Amino acid sequence: MQATVTRPGPWTHRHVTAGGTRFHVVLAGPEAPLASAVPPPASPAARNPETAAPAGHPVLLLHGFPECWWTWRHVIPALADAGHRVIAVDLRGFGGSDRPPSGYDLVTLARDVAAVVRALGHDHAIIVGAGLGGQVGWTLASLEPELTVGLVPIGAPHPLAVRSLPMRTVMGSTVQHLFFNVPLLPERSLRTTAGVERLLRSWAAPATRPLVTEGAEYYAALLARPGAAHSALESTRRSTLTRAEVQALNRPTTVPVLSVQGEFDPVQPARAHARDTHHVVGVLQQVTIRGVGHFPQEEAPERLVDVLLPFLTELAAPPRQAQSQSHSSIRRQRTGARRRTSFIRPPGGIARRRSARTPRSGERGRGTPSSRAQ
Repeated sequence: MQATVTRPGPWTHRHVTAGGTRFHVVLAGPEAPLASAVPPPASPAARNPETAAPAGHPVLLLHGFPECWWTWRHVIPALADAGHRVIAVDLRGFGGSDRPPSGYDLVTLARDVAAVVRALGHDHAIIVGAGLGGQVGWTLASLEPELTVGLVPIGAPHPLAVRSLPMRTVMGSTVQHLFFNVPLLPERSLRTTAGVERLLRSWAAPATRPLVTEGAEYYAALLARPGAAHSALESTRRSTLTRAEVQALNRPTTVPVLSVQGEFDPVQPARAHARDTHHVVGVLQQVTIRGVGHFPQEEAPERLVDVLLPFLTELAAPPRQAQSQSHSSIRRQRTGARRRTSFIRPPGGIARRRSARTPRSGERGRGTPSSRAQ
Protein backbone atom coordinates (compact mmCIF):
# COMPACT_ATOMS: atom_id res chain seq x y z
CA MET A 1 0.00 0.00 0.00
CA GLN A 2 1.30 3.45 -0.88
CA ALA A 3 2.03 5.62 2.15
CA THR A 4 -0.28 8.59 1.54
CA VAL A 5 -0.61 10.68 4.66
CA THR A 6 -3.26 13.10 3.42
CA ARG A 7 -6.32 10.90 3.30
CA PRO A 8 -9.50 12.72 2.21
CA GLY A 9 -12.34 13.41 4.60
CA PRO A 10 -14.28 16.22 6.31
CA TRP A 11 -11.02 17.87 7.33
CA THR A 12 -8.11 19.90 5.97
CA HIS A 13 -4.46 18.80 5.89
CA ARG A 14 -1.65 21.26 6.67
CA HIS A 15 2.06 21.10 7.36
CA VAL A 16 3.29 23.46 10.07
CA THR A 17 6.90 24.25 10.96
CA ALA A 18 7.33 24.78 14.68
CA GLY A 19 10.59 24.88 16.58
CA GLY A 20 12.53 23.83 13.49
CA THR A 21 10.47 20.64 13.00
CA ARG A 22 7.78 20.12 10.37
CA PHE A 23 4.51 18.66 11.64
CA HIS A 24 1.51 17.27 9.81
CA VAL A 25 -1.81 18.49 11.24
CA VAL A 26 -5.43 17.81 10.37
CA LEU A 27 -7.94 20.61 10.94
CA ALA A 28 -11.72 20.52 11.17
CA GLY A 29 -14.49 22.58 12.70
CA PRO A 30 -16.10 25.99 12.38
CA GLU A 31 -12.97 28.17 12.50
CA ALA A 32 -10.89 28.84 9.37
CA PRO A 33 -7.79 26.57 9.39
CA LEU A 34 -5.46 29.40 8.41
CA ALA A 35 -5.96 33.09 7.68
CA SER A 36 -6.19 32.42 3.94
CA ALA A 37 -8.51 29.44 4.20
CA VAL A 38 -12.27 29.45 3.81
CA PRO A 39 -14.14 28.03 6.81
CA PRO A 40 -16.28 24.96 6.18
CA PRO A 41 -20.07 25.37 6.16
CA ALA A 42 -21.70 25.32 9.56
CA SER A 43 -22.91 21.92 10.66
CA PRO A 44 -26.50 21.36 11.88
CA ALA A 45 -25.19 21.10 15.44
CA ALA A 46 -23.33 24.37 15.10
CA ARG A 47 -26.43 26.11 13.68
CA ASN A 48 -28.59 24.98 16.59
CA PRO A 49 -27.87 27.32 19.53
CA GLU A 50 -29.21 24.75 21.98
CA THR A 51 -26.76 22.01 20.96
CA ALA A 52 -23.83 23.95 19.54
CA ALA A 53 -20.79 24.29 21.77
CA PRO A 54 -18.74 27.49 21.99
CA ALA A 55 -15.71 27.23 19.69
CA GLY A 56 -13.40 29.36 21.80
CA HIS A 57 -11.01 26.58 22.80
CA PRO A 58 -9.46 24.44 20.07
CA VAL A 59 -9.39 20.72 20.84
CA LEU A 60 -5.97 19.20 20.14
CA LEU A 61 -5.92 15.43 19.49
CA LEU A 62 -2.68 13.52 20.13
CA HIS A 63 -2.35 9.89 19.01
CA GLY A 64 -0.46 7.06 20.65
CA PHE A 65 1.93 4.33 19.52
CA PRO A 66 2.04 2.92 16.82
CA GLU A 67 -0.63 5.12 15.24
CA CYS A 68 -1.00 8.62 13.82
CA TRP A 69 -3.77 11.17 13.22
CA TRP A 70 -5.86 8.46 11.50
CA THR A 71 -6.76 6.94 14.87
CA TRP A 72 -9.09 9.95 15.37
CA ARG A 73 -10.92 9.53 12.03
CA HIS A 74 -14.26 8.78 13.75
CA VAL A 75 -13.85 11.41 16.49
CA ILE A 76 -12.82 14.40 14.37
CA PRO A 77 -16.13 14.80 12.47
CA ALA A 78 -18.23 14.25 15.60
CA LEU A 79 -16.42 16.96 17.58
CA ALA A 80 -16.42 19.32 14.60
CA ASP A 81 -20.18 18.82 14.09
CA ALA A 82 -20.68 19.71 17.75
CA GLY A 83 -19.09 23.11 17.10
CA HIS A 84 -15.52 22.51 18.27
CA ARG A 85 -12.39 23.48 16.40
CA VAL A 86 -10.39 20.24 16.09
CA ILE A 87 -6.65 19.87 15.48
CA ALA A 88 -5.12 16.39 15.14
CA VAL A 89 -1.32 16.39 15.23
CA ASP A 90 1.19 13.76 14.16
CA LEU A 91 3.86 13.69 16.87
CA ARG A 92 7.47 13.84 15.75
CA GLY A 93 8.51 10.52 14.28
CA PHE A 94 4.94 9.53 13.34
CA GLY A 95 2.65 9.93 10.35
CA GLY A 96 3.50 12.87 8.13
CA SER A 97 5.68 14.73 10.63
CA ASP A 98 9.46 14.92 10.52
CA ARG A 99 11.53 12.05 11.89
CA PRO A 100 14.59 13.70 13.52
CA PRO A 101 17.19 11.44 15.15
CA SER A 102 16.51 12.75 18.67
CA GLY A 103 13.95 14.57 20.81
CA TYR A 104 11.60 11.74 21.78
CA ASP A 105 11.46 12.47 25.51
CA LEU A 106 8.18 13.73 26.95
CA VAL A 107 9.46 17.26 27.57
CA THR A 108 10.56 17.75 23.96
CA LEU A 109 7.34 16.22 22.63
CA ALA A 110 5.31 18.54 24.87
CA ARG A 111 7.31 21.55 23.67
CA ASP A 112 6.57 20.42 20.11
CA VAL A 113 2.83 20.42 20.80
CA ALA A 114 2.95 23.88 22.40
CA ALA A 115 4.87 25.21 19.40
CA VAL A 116 2.30 23.74 16.98
CA VAL A 117 -0.59 25.34 18.90
CA ARG A 118 1.07 28.75 18.71
CA ALA A 119 2.11 28.29 15.08
CA LEU A 120 -1.58 27.79 14.25
CA GLY A 121 -2.39 31.13 15.86
CA HIS A 122 -3.76 29.89 19.20
CA ASP A 123 -2.55 30.62 22.71
CA HIS A 124 -4.46 27.84 24.43
CA ALA A 125 -6.07 24.46 23.72
CA ILE A 126 -7.83 21.50 25.30
CA ILE A 127 -5.51 18.50 25.03
CA VAL A 128 -6.96 15.05 24.29
CA GLY A 129 -4.25 12.41 24.14
CA ALA A 130 -4.35 8.62 23.75
CA GLY A 131 -1.52 6.45 25.08
CA LEU A 132 1.74 8.25 24.35
CA GLY A 133 -0.28 11.35 23.43
CA GLY A 134 -1.83 11.30 26.90
CA GLN A 135 1.61 11.17 28.52
CA VAL A 136 2.63 14.15 26.41
CA GLY A 137 -0.56 15.89 27.55
CA TRP A 138 0.27 15.35 31.22
CA THR A 139 3.73 16.82 30.63
CA LEU A 140 2.38 19.82 28.73
CA ALA A 141 -0.18 20.55 31.45
CA SER A 142 2.66 20.70 33.99
CA LEU A 143 5.02 22.71 31.81
CA GLU A 144 2.52 25.20 30.40
CA PRO A 145 -0.74 25.28 32.39
CA GLU A 146 -1.55 28.68 30.88
CA LEU A 147 -1.71 27.06 27.43
CA THR A 148 -3.60 23.96 28.57
CA VAL A 149 -7.27 24.71 29.20
CA GLY A 150 -8.07 21.10 30.09
CA LEU A 151 -6.62 17.62 29.71
CA VAL A 152 -8.19 14.32 28.61
CA PRO A 153 -5.69 11.45 28.84
CA ILE A 154 -7.07 8.23 27.31
CA GLY A 155 -5.45 5.01 28.44
CA ALA A 156 -2.68 7.14 29.91
CA PRO A 157 -2.34 7.51 33.68
CA HIS A 158 0.15 10.07 34.95
CA PRO A 159 3.67 8.91 33.99
CA LEU A 160 4.88 9.18 37.58
CA ALA A 161 1.86 7.21 38.78
CA VAL A 162 2.80 4.32 36.48
CA ARG A 163 6.40 4.30 37.64
CA SER A 164 5.40 4.35 41.32
CA LEU A 165 3.52 1.05 41.04
CA PRO A 166 5.01 -1.85 42.99
CA MET A 167 5.77 -4.87 40.82
CA ARG A 168 5.23 -2.82 37.67
CA THR A 169 7.95 -4.84 35.97
CA VAL A 170 5.58 -7.81 35.77
CA MET A 171 2.69 -5.92 34.18
CA GLY A 172 0.98 -7.45 31.18
CA SER A 173 2.83 -5.37 28.56
CA THR A 174 6.31 -6.09 29.94
CA VAL A 175 7.07 -8.85 27.43
CA GLN A 176 6.21 -6.52 24.56
CA HIS A 177 8.38 -3.78 26.06
CA LEU A 178 11.31 -6.18 26.16
CA PHE A 179 10.65 -7.11 22.55
CA PHE A 180 10.62 -3.43 21.53
CA ASN A 181 14.16 -3.11 22.89
CA VAL A 182 15.52 -5.96 20.77
CA PRO A 183 17.62 -4.53 17.91
CA LEU A 184 16.05 -4.54 14.42
CA LEU A 185 13.27 -7.09 15.01
CA PRO A 186 10.61 -4.59 16.20
CA GLU A 187 11.31 -2.34 13.21
CA ARG A 188 10.87 -5.27 10.82
CA SER A 189 7.60 -6.25 12.48
CA LEU A 190 6.14 -2.72 12.39
CA ARG A 191 6.87 -2.42 8.66
CA THR A 192 4.39 -5.21 7.91
CA THR A 193 0.62 -5.20 8.12
CA ALA A 194 0.68 -8.51 9.99
CA GLY A 195 3.08 -7.15 12.61
CA VAL A 196 1.07 -4.00 13.28
CA GLU A 197 -2.14 -6.01 13.32
CA ARG A 198 -0.75 -8.38 15.96
CA LEU A 199 0.22 -5.43 18.16
CA LEU A 200 -3.15 -3.68 17.81
CA ARG A 201 -5.06 -6.89 18.50
CA SER A 202 -3.05 -7.58 21.65
CA TRP A 203 -3.96 -4.15 23.08
CA ALA A 204 -7.64 -4.15 22.10
CA ALA A 205 -10.60 -5.86 23.80
CA PRO A 206 -11.49 -9.28 22.31
CA ALA A 207 -14.85 -8.11 20.95
CA THR A 208 -13.50 -4.96 19.29
CA ARG A 209 -10.31 -6.24 17.68
CA PRO A 210 -11.73 -6.13 14.12
CA LEU A 211 -12.45 -2.41 14.57
CA VAL A 212 -8.91 -1.62 15.68
CA THR A 213 -7.15 -3.65 13.00
CA GLU A 214 -8.96 -1.76 10.21
CA GLY A 215 -6.12 0.76 10.25
CA ALA A 216 -3.26 -1.76 10.46
CA GLU A 217 -2.40 -1.64 6.75
CA TYR A 218 -2.31 2.16 6.74
CA TYR A 219 -0.15 2.40 9.87
CA ALA A 220 2.23 -0.24 8.52
CA ALA A 221 2.57 1.61 5.21
CA LEU A 222 3.57 4.80 7.03
CA LEU A 223 5.98 2.93 9.31
CA ALA A 224 7.59 1.21 6.32
CA ARG A 225 9.10 4.50 5.12
CA PRO A 226 12.84 4.97 5.75
CA GLY A 227 13.52 5.50 9.46
CA ALA A 228 9.83 5.70 10.41
CA ALA A 229 9.60 2.52 12.50
CA HIS A 230 12.82 3.34 14.35
CA SER A 231 11.63 6.88 15.14
CA ALA A 232 8.24 5.65 16.36
CA LEU A 233 9.94 3.16 18.68
CA GLU A 234 12.21 5.76 20.28
CA SER A 235 9.66 6.91 22.88
CA THR A 236 8.40 3.37 23.53
CA ARG A 237 11.87 1.97 24.20
CA ARG A 238 12.54 4.43 26.99
CA SER A 239 12.00 2.68 30.33
CA THR A 240 13.15 5.49 32.62
CA LEU A 241 12.40 9.18 32.82
CA THR A 242 15.07 11.81 32.45
CA ARG A 243 15.75 14.34 35.17
CA ALA A 244 14.03 17.03 33.08
CA GLU A 245 10.93 14.83 32.69
CA VAL A 246 10.74 14.05 36.40
CA GLN A 247 11.22 17.71 37.28
CA ALA A 248 8.41 18.74 34.93
CA LEU A 249 6.02 15.97 35.99
CA ASN A 250 6.60 16.60 39.70
CA ARG A 251 4.73 19.88 39.31
CA PRO A 252 1.11 19.18 40.26
CA THR A 253 -1.47 19.37 37.50
CA THR A 254 -3.77 22.32 38.13
CA VAL A 255 -5.96 22.20 34.99
CA PRO A 256 -9.22 20.19 34.89
CA VAL A 257 -8.57 16.55 33.97
CA LEU A 258 -10.93 13.94 32.53
CA SER A 259 -9.16 10.58 32.62
CA VAL A 260 -10.62 7.88 30.35
CA GLN A 261 -9.79 4.19 30.68
CA GLY A 262 -10.83 1.14 28.71
CA GLU A 263 -12.29 -1.64 30.84
CA PHE A 264 -10.03 -4.28 29.29
CA ASP A 265 -6.92 -2.14 28.73
CA PRO A 266 -3.96 -4.56 29.06
CA VAL A 267 -1.36 -1.80 28.83
CA GLN A 268 -2.24 0.41 31.80
CA PRO A 269 -3.80 -1.20 34.90
CA ALA A 270 -6.58 0.39 36.91
CA ARG A 271 -4.30 0.82 39.94
CA ALA A 272 -2.12 3.18 37.88
CA HIS A 273 -5.13 5.40 37.12
CA ALA A 274 -6.03 5.37 40.82
CA ARG A 275 -2.72 7.06 41.62
CA ASP A 276 -3.54 10.05 39.42
CA THR A 277 -5.06 11.63 42.52
CA HIS A 278 -1.53 12.17 43.88
CA HIS A 279 -0.64 14.38 40.92
CA VAL A 280 -3.77 16.50 40.34
CA VAL A 281 -4.71 19.42 42.57
CA GLY A 282 -7.57 20.62 40.38
CA VAL A 283 -10.71 18.86 39.18
CA LEU A 284 -10.19 15.18 38.35
CA GLN A 285 -12.89 13.06 36.71
CA GLN A 286 -12.29 9.39 35.89
CA VAL A 287 -14.42 7.42 33.45
CA THR A 288 -14.16 3.77 32.43
CA ILE A 289 -15.64 2.81 29.07
CA ARG A 290 -16.90 -0.75 29.20
CA GLY A 291 -16.03 -3.40 26.66
CA VAL A 292 -12.96 -1.69 25.16
CA GLY A 293 -9.21 -1.99 25.51
CA HIS A 294 -6.41 0.52 24.93
CA PHE A 295 -8.00 2.28 21.92
CA PRO A 296 -11.44 3.68 22.87
CA GLN A 297 -11.20 6.18 20.00
CA GLU A 298 -11.31 3.25 17.56
CA GLU A 299 -13.11 0.56 19.55
CA ALA A 300 -16.05 2.73 20.68
CA PRO A 301 -15.72 6.24 19.18
CA GLU A 302 -19.39 7.13 19.73
CA ARG A 303 -19.20 6.38 23.44
CA LEU A 304 -15.91 8.26 23.73
CA VAL A 305 -17.48 11.32 22.10
CA ASP A 306 -20.41 11.07 24.52
CA VAL A 307 -17.89 11.24 27.37
CA LEU A 308 -15.89 14.08 25.83
CA LEU A 309 -18.64 16.52 24.83
CA PRO A 310 -19.94 17.45 28.33
CA PHE A 311 -16.38 18.05 29.53
CA LEU A 312 -15.48 20.15 26.49
CA THR A 313 -18.69 22.17 26.78
CA GLU A 314 -18.03 22.85 30.46
CA LEU A 315 -14.54 24.13 29.64
CA ALA A 316 -16.03 26.37 26.95
CA ALA A 317 -18.34 28.06 29.47
CA PRO A 318 -18.89 31.83 29.00
CA PRO A 319 -16.30 34.05 30.71
CA ARG A 320 -18.68 35.25 33.44
CA GLN A 321 -19.62 31.70 34.34
CA ALA A 322 -15.99 30.60 34.27
CA GLN A 323 -15.03 33.55 36.46
CA SER A 324 -17.78 32.67 38.94
CA GLN A 325 -16.56 29.08 39.03
CA SER A 326 -13.01 30.32 39.57
CA HIS A 327 -14.06 32.46 42.55
CA SER A 328 -15.99 29.50 43.97
CA SER A 329 -12.91 27.33 43.61
CA ILE A 330 -10.79 29.91 45.42
CA ARG A 331 -13.31 30.00 48.29
CA ARG A 332 -13.19 26.20 48.53
CA GLN A 333 -9.39 26.28 48.61
CA ARG A 334 -9.44 28.78 51.45
CA THR A 335 -11.78 26.65 53.50
CA GLY A 336 -9.97 23.41 52.67
CA ALA A 337 -13.19 21.91 51.30
CA ARG A 338 -12.17 21.32 47.68
CA ARG A 339 -12.90 17.80 46.43
CA ARG A 340 -12.11 15.69 43.40
CA THR A 341 -14.76 13.88 41.48
CA SER A 342 -14.70 10.48 39.86
CA PHE A 343 -17.47 9.01 37.74
CA ILE A 344 -18.71 5.47 37.28
CA ARG A 345 -20.70 5.28 34.08
CA PRO A 346 -22.81 2.11 33.71
CA PRO A 347 -23.87 1.22 30.16
CA GLY A 348 -26.93 3.22 29.20
CA GLY A 349 -27.18 4.66 32.69
CA ILE A 350 -26.36 7.86 34.52
CA ALA A 351 -22.93 8.41 35.99
CA ARG A 352 -22.59 7.92 39.71
CA ARG A 353 -20.34 10.32 41.53
CA ARG A 354 -17.54 9.39 43.88
CA SER A 355 -15.37 11.93 45.71
CA ALA A 356 -12.01 11.87 47.41
CA ARG A 357 -10.54 14.57 49.58
CA THR A 358 -7.69 16.59 48.08
CA PRO A 359 -4.53 16.18 50.17
CA ARG A 360 -3.32 19.29 51.90
CA SER A 361 0.20 20.62 51.49
CA GLY A 362 2.72 18.22 53.02
CA GLU A 363 0.13 15.46 53.36
CA ARG A 364 0.14 12.32 51.25
CA GLY A 365 -3.11 11.90 49.38
CA ARG A 366 -5.29 8.81 49.31
CA GLY A 367 -5.56 7.25 45.90
CA THR A 368 -9.08 6.99 44.56
CA PRO A 369 -9.67 3.66 42.83
CA SER A 370 -10.08 4.05 39.09
CA SER A 371 -13.77 4.24 38.23
CA ARG A 372 -15.08 0.93 36.94
CA ALA A 373 -18.35 0.46 35.14
CA GLN A 374 -20.81 -1.71 36.97
